[in-house]
Order: sequence, then C-alpha cells, then structure tokens
Amino acid sequence: MTRVGVLGRPRGAFVDPTGIVVPDDRGWALAWRIGADDRWRMPEREAAVRQTLLDDAPVVRTAMRVPGGDALLTCYGVPDAGGTVMVEITNDSAAPFVAGLVVRGARSVAQDGGAITIDRGPGLVLPRAPSRWSVAVAGTTDVEVCGGAAREGPFPPLRDRAGRIEAAFLLPVPHRVTIRVAIAPATPAEVDLGGVPSSDDAARGWTAQLDRGMRVDLPDARLTSAVRAALAQVLLEAQSARPGGDAVAALEDWGFDAEAADAWRSLSSRSRRRARARPTRPPTLDELDTLAGRSTTPDGVSAYAGPLLRCLRALLAFEAGDGSLSLLAELPDGWRGQALDVRDVPTRHGPVSYAVRWHGERPALLWSAPAGVRVCAPGLDPDWSSVDASGEALLTGSAA
Repeated sequence: MTRVGVLGRPRGAFVDPTGIVVPDDRGWALAWRIGADDRWRMPEREAAVRQTLLDDAPVVRTAMRVPGGDALLTCYGVPDAGGTVMVEITNDSAAPFVAGLVVRGARSVAQDGGAITIDRGPGLVLPRAPSRWSVAVAGTTDVEVCGGAAREGPFPPLRDRAGRIEAAFLLPVPHRVTIRVAIAPATPAEVDLGGVPSSDDAARGWTAQLDRGMRVDLPDARLTSAVRAALAQVLLEAQSARPGGDAVAALEDWGFDAEAADAWRSLSSRSRRRARARPTRPPTLDELDTLAGRSTTPDGVSAYAGPLLRCLRALLAFEAGDGSLSLLAELPDGWRGQALDVRDVPTRHGPVSYAVRWHGERPALLWSAPAGVRVCAPGLDPDWSSVDASGEALLTGSAA
C-alpha cells in the first residue's frame, strides 16, 4: 500500500497495488472497473496491471491494458482545506470506454447529480452525473455491471447499518481523455474539478519538498528513486495520527527536524523506543539490497520506507559510540568508479558533506565535517582517517 496526500494536511489515503483507494478515517473504499469494447476489466483479476510513482512522488499511477492501449488511474492529494484526494482516469487508448467507480463497504449512499454522499458525509465529486449505476447490499455489483444490466435514472438513497453497501457509478470516457474525481472533499459544493492541480502538478510540487534536508546523488538510479519515494512516504506518515518510530527516526537522520519533532508527540511509548534506538554498526550491503528491493514493490513502498532510509543513512554516514564518523562503510560493486555526492548529513556535532571522485582505480574523497571529529572511510580505504575539518585525500580503493 502506498500513501498519498499533501504536507500540512494529515488526511490522505492509501492506494493498493491494483489501484483501490482507501481514504483515511472512512469505512469505505473506492475500486474501479473498465468496460471496453470486448469486455469489462477488473484490476484485481487482470495480469496486465502495473503501478508506478510519478517522479518518485506520492502520485500513484495504476495502468491496466485495454484494447489499443491502457486505462490509467492516478491518485494524489491536493492542498485544499480538507486534504482532498484526487483520482484521474485517463483513456490512453484508441477507443472510448466506460469507467466504473465502485464504492465498497458503505453504510449509506445517496446521489445528487455529480455529488455522491457516503455515510452521510462527503463522498465523491464526479465530473457529471453518472450515465448508469448499480447497487448491492451484502453482494457485488459486478454481475449486473458486467452483464450490461446497470440501471439508468435516479439513484435511490440506500442505508445499511452493517456497512455492506456496494455502489457502482458508470461514466463514459472518450479516447485520449482524462476525467477527474474528488474523494471525500471537505466542501463538495466548492470543488472545481477543472481548477485543482493535475497529477503532473502534484508531482512537481513534491520535488521541492524532497530536495530539503540531507541530499544524495547515488550511482544507482533505482536506489535513488527508492530513496525519494521513501522520503515522501515518511513525511506523510509522520503527520498521520499514528506515525511509526522508524519514520520519525528516518526524518531525524535525513534532516527533517521540524517534521520529526511534530510527529514525536504522537508516538506511542513503543514507537518512541523504536525511534530512539540507533544502529550499533553500519549495515551490510545485503541488508540494504533487501530493503531496497522490498521498498520498490507496490505493496512495500510505505511499509519499508523508514527502515530503508535508516539503513542507507547508516551506510553513508555512521556515527560510532566514540564520536567518530564512518563515511561509506562499504562500497557496492556497482558504485566503483562512479561519482557519489552526499550533502548536509545531520550529525550530533554538526552537518557533514562529502563527495567521491575517481582517478583510475583510486577514489578521491572530498569532505567537510565539524572540527575535531575523526572521519574514516572503510569502504574506500580501511587504513585512512582524519580529524581535519575539510580536505581531499586520494585513497587506495580497497575495502575494509
């Protein structure tokens, strides 16, 4: 599950690997179906479903194959007063299709034009009234929808105290067209679907947020992407009602002190102990590879964000108990001969920055650190260390 939202607004949503959206603090979820010329497609049952993040931001795009192209569902947060979550459905194919928006687990559903009220509160804002609809209690709408029996006319308000309502709302989408839907806005009547930021705008806005704090330019593009995605996830988790200790510790490790301090007040006693715990040794490359692999799966982006950031920080800059600082405890084989830049690492004694450049087989380390702190680089030269505040050293290139 991947979290979407915006900073400063604790409400958001989770998106599962098939594109199902689960809004925070709601008892219902929003699924999707696509009715193409040949048949209806349900992402939970289709093999050709892929999920990516736009520019590593918490803007989740789920693609499903349809004849002649893809159906795309993109989910992201927008910075309004309520922390509205937006969904864009794009017909990236050569033929029109029908998008089915399926509300699951509701206690009550009512419709007035393009406004869908769910559980007597804000639910969905559609671009227009649905062309057809289907509803079921303690059952599924799929049989009726996929069988071409979805109904027209007014949608009858429905209640079920057990929260077993499933309601499907169908909207035609012409080819090469994108429609937008707002999920749980604070003031549905004021939502201008054409005026809210697009998913591309949302991704660009996150770029500035992720460029704060500790910055790294790694030789591994896949790991760099995973790091940026993980930073966005821990920033969103930190402002939630129940942040985790790993997320708060990761924010401290990467220089997001204000966000970490705000989140600290919401931590449970157990999570505080987790956040205070610091590694007693640098991680191994196997540990980093494992976390990096898990964090790049659609269902692991959020779950492994904090552990990945903590692990990588300890590899790049590890503060030992004697006050010394170990830069690049191990050098991954794929990084050999490649440039590396690490800037504004927060430490107990002050910020640290360094870069690695190569002269043939030998690495040159350029560093800036607080005065009096012993700096070593065992992944580049196990015998080298310095207490100089800054300098440049040509190292052996041999590992510890």
